[in-house]
Amino acid sequence: MTDRPAYDIPDTATPGVRAVLHAVREGRGQDVCRLLEPLADAERRTCLPVLKTWRRSVRNNWGPEHLAVRTALFYAGAGCSTGTADAAQWIASPDLRWVDRDTALVVSVVAHRGPEWLAKVVHRLAERRTVAEEEYPLIALLARAAGCELPATDGVVLGWEQSIGGWGRSIEDDLRKDPWLTVMVPRLFEVPGTGSSFQYSWPNDAGWPHALARLAGEGLLDRAMLLDGCLSRLLREPRTGTVRGFLALLTALDPTEDEHAARLLTWVRILPDAHPQAAARAQQALAVLDEAGRLDDEHLIEASLAALVRPEKKIVRTQLTLLDKAIKRDRSRADVLLPVVAEAFGQEEHSLQERALALAVRHSRHADAAVLAGLAADSGRLALDLRRRAADAFGDAVPTEAPEESGDASLPPAPEPERLAPPAPTAELAEDVAALLHGNGTPAQEERALNALVVHARADADGLRAALEPVAARHRERVPYVNASDGLWFVVHTAVYGLPPRNLDYIRSLVEGHQCPHQATGSIRFLRADEVAVRLHRDPPPGLLATPTWSTGTIDPADLAARIADYERSGAEPGPVDLQQALLRLDRDVSPEAHTAAGRLTSPAGRRLASWLASGGLPDPVLTRTAEPLRLRSPRPGVLVRTAALPGHAEWPEPFQSLLAGHDPVGSPCRCHGGGECSAEALAILPQHREVIAGRMLVSVAILAEYDRLDEHAPVLPALAESGGQAGPATHLIMAYGLGARRPESQMHAVDAILTLAARGQLDTQRLGEDVGELTVLRRLKAQRYAKVLREVSRGGGHDLVWSLLSASLPVLLRGAPPSGLAAVITLAADCAELSGAKGPEIPCITELAFRPGSSQLVKQARRIRDMITAP
Repeated sequence: MTDRPAYDIPDTATPGVRAVLHAVREGRGQDVCRLLEPLADAERRTCLPVLKTWRRSVRNNWGPEHLAVRTALFYAGAGCSTGTADAAQWIASPDLRWVDRDTALVVSVVAHRGPEWLAKVVHRLAERRTVAEEEYPLIALLARAAGCELPATDGVVLGWEQSIGGWGRSIEDDLRKDPWLTVMVPRLFEVPGTGSSFQYSWPNDAGWPHALARLAGEGLLDRAMLLDGCLSRLLREPRTGTVRGFLALLTALDPTEDEHAARLLTWVRILPDAHPQAAARAQQALAVLDEAGRLDDEHLIEASLAALVRPEKKIVRTQLTLLDKAIKRDRSRADVLLPVVAEAFGQEEHSLQERALALAVRHSRHADAAVLAGLAADSGRLALDLRRRAADAFGDAVPTEAPEESGDASLPPAPEPERLAPPAPTAELAEDVAALLHGNGTPAQEERALNALVVHARADADGLRAALEPVAARHRERVPYVNASDGLWFVVHTAVYGLPPRNLDYIRSLVEGHQCPHQATGSIRFLRADEVAVRLHRDPPPGLLATPTWSTGTIDPADLAARIADYERSGAEPGPVDLQQALLRLDRDVSPEAHTAAGRLTSPAGRRLASWLASGGLPDPVLTRTAEPLRLRSPRPGVLVRTAALPGHAEWPEPFQSLLAGHDPVGSPCRCHGGGECSAEALAILPQHREVIAGRMLVSVAILAEYDRLDEHAPVLPALAESGGQAGPATHLIMAYGLGARRPESQMHAVDAILTLAARGQLDTQRLGEDVGELTVLRRLKAQRYAKVLREVSRGGGHDLVWSLLSASLPVLLRGAPPSGLAAVITLAADCAELSGAKGPEIPCITELAFRPGSSQLVKQARRIRDMITAP
């Protein structure tokens, strides 16, 4: 116990107080409770300030020698708090809550206060939800000692639920002898978070549903209350586990037909928005009532209108079956129920439209002319092949022709790159730097700020320091150290304080000693910022050569020639890293004027620029697709891209050499074992060669289709689409992986990127479709997952694009055994073929599938596609 803090006892303490405090200091909790008994309230109050000081001293100490002191502190503080507010505050203290203590001892040190005092403490603790849940055993014991009713607050109810059952005790036995049974059980249906344990049972314990049903059967609980509570919770509960629990209780109660009828309105109201499992149970109850003749048309119509527009196919199919049986039992209901069936004509799923149409056609002979006219009008929402079938049944009013106009006219235009503004004034620069240091900004905005720092440091270093000092002080307090990604911060640090951050040398050694293709992008950014910081401290240049001209990170060659000319006139020497980065950012489109301006330059940097432009700059890399085991969750193969070394890469210094060297994620994994830096900053290093960066990011984005992780990599995809250079195999493959991501928000980043490539005329839908198909066959992507997001693209007007992509993927998907979810893909393809009015040569695999016997969805949708593209 040598590291225990010094717990000082005041010299003025009475012997009784001294004995209590000494016991606390020694961690003797039971002795504390015994020594408190003879103390008067005045003596107890003198202990409290000392105990509060000691409590603060152990706040961050969790060693075994402090735990006993914490427990003793808990007993002593509770016993010395003479006011109810102080006692409740001490018991609820987060510093002492997680200690091992005996609740009976806690009650023993306050029991002499009297029932009224104890009841007030109980109510104060019960009002704090988290405290009441965690301290329920103590609160219940205090309530028993006070002889008061236990407050049924949300926290108390949660704690009570958790206290029922346990090792060697059954839930039913605990409930049967619980004094607050009739108070707490009704609140289980009202408090959010309760009921999640209802779904479980054990070999020696049938669980909550069985116990509650048994107690209701014995009259200990109100059966009607349990039924109403179940339905009320199912009406609003979104969590699957909790819904299963209350459905299990409903099954255990086994409602009668009369009980279903008494709650008819609630069953109907569950259908529009409740959890799918709750809605399915509501359909079962309504089916029972309809078969018994106790479901009137008004409520059946209301329920059907809600169910037939839900996205769950099973619920829609079940409701159509219910309507079918209702009309069969009473043909006179056709006139009122068939218009309701037409609601399913608007479903996106072709099989649901087909089922609804078949039902309407089957009963149409029992409907009058007005109903048939209404069905004909509603049939315009059906797929084209179904409209033709509807016309035969409902008349020529049904439109049967494909849309004359097709195309993706509603797709958003490609974003145009913006020219960066000149350096901001000093005051505005300080605001920009503050935002950038908090992570709010783009790489281009950070580059503009770096350039402005250099320009103002050269013109007025004192004014720049005065403007930045408040920003730097706030950030220095929040983030005292830097890492390799904090380039802007240590440039600002140097500008204000004139000294590098404390751990800058350590970071330099890490960057220089660990180079690999993945780390190269971050190392380049760091070394350039380091170079800028050094120049800022010694001799600020006229500006930075590598500042982009455009928001994409690209530099206009004419601008770079003009900057080097300024250097030559001022006698300044370019920073080596700054010059090398500038060359890699040059636009490939070089004007004659830029060639002429570069030819006039006389400095080594100017001659290097002229030679670079004359040679055509950096060539495109040679890439090779290959399948290999990704070794993520299973040995299933994936598809990656090898990048060959760019010509002349050995002439560049590190880390540029590692960036331009070959990258083989299959045969030669890098030393850092990483998947690449997925960031817009990495793309800004080679803004005209996105394939180099995309190849290094592939593994990281591929993981999004395997793991349900946060959106840490997918946001880079739109920036990749806006970047320059060829959109080759790496770019398209990374988009395919993004479409199959587990999170919808990650998928939408991929969709945005694909739409940008399409708007810029750089999307090869044949290549992307084949990639998607191959990854699906390899089980790296789930067909239903990307079919869902592509349907959103089609709904937004991109049916031409989706059809082009899927028509390329279907031959790959149908090459062997159909992968899971293929029906969703081929249905979407058929829908998009109709919407876009697709025509063209037959797709052999589709034709073969269409000629197979049977009526499976795959065969039906293949016939739709065949008929659409081969129709005159």
